Amino acid sequence: MDKCKEPRIEHKIRFFVHIHDCPDDPDLIGMSIACEAIDFSTHGLQLRADRELVPGTMLNITIGIGDPFAMYLLRGEVRWTTFEKDEYFMGVLLSEEEGTDLESWASHFVTIFC
Repeated sequence: MDKCKEPRIEHKIRFFVHIHDCPDDPDLIGMSIACEAIDFSTHGLQLRADRELVPGTMLNITIGIGDPFAMYLLRGEVRWTTFEKDEYFMGVLLSEEEGTDLESWASHFVTIFC
């Protein structure tokens, strides 16, 4: 399951993800799901939530973090999901999409977390 090729930084932060696309359940499109990020890498993150989002679900993720504080709009795809102790854990691969901040996120990643 752990196919992460980049170092992970443990950092917990709560936020909402917004369902951009969900081929398995189109009724979820447009919904917001409360979650907590557990760890981050430059191109991915692990989420914990009380609702499962199946692999292939595309998310819009807005994260406010850092010093100085900055907002990042990211797009990611749920790549895997596990269920442990009444919670869902999901791995999200971030992707470069027009109108997102992945390039800025990646260039500031070390400053944000280290």
